Amino acid sequence: MSARLRRGLVVPVAVLGFAAAGCGSSIEGAAVAQSGAADVGSVSSPGSGSVSSPGSRVSTDCAALTKALGRLVSDRPHLTEAVLPGSIDPTCSWSKGPTNVMSTITASVRPQVTDPAVIVEMRNGTNVVADPRSAEFGGVVLDVVAMALLTPEHSIIVNALDPSVGTATKLDVAFAIAKYLEK
Repeated sequence: MSARLRRGLVVPVAVLGFAAAGCGSSIEGAAVAQSGAADVGSVSSPGSGSVSSPGSRVSTDCAALTKALGRLVSDRPHLTEAVLPGSIDPTCSWSKGPTNVMSTITASVRPQVTDPAVIVEMRNGTNVVADPRSAEFGGVVLDVVAMALLTPEHSIIVNALDPSVGTATKLDVAFAIAKYLEK
């Protein structure tokens, strides 16, 4: 993997740690994730983002991602959304409470067009996580401090400060977001 490509993935991942540490605004309201088509409630989110997906515009604000993730974050009802310097895309952090930073799962979605040939080449590189779901999205998963799912349209980065959250859960979150983005 080239140094430029690695730097492009590692820098956003490192910044996620700052967001997980509480650098952002807390979203109050009914932000408890629910599966299915249940309404998240009236949650205002500063800097709400949306990204282009084939055929539609899909919101990537934290309330929308909470709803899309459902049971994967339902045990972490405290939601923090931060827009990091130099970015317009929100970083979402779900935790078990406002002062329980160590229970945090963090996700960031960034629109990023990547040539499919580059993704194919990346599959032969280092830090690749073999997961058959990658093929469904034409992507690749890299373990670069956090789990980074790179698809032809998006970069989805998921991390967890909670040591009880393993690689499988991080991957489930990344692929749930990728599925949501296909709407």
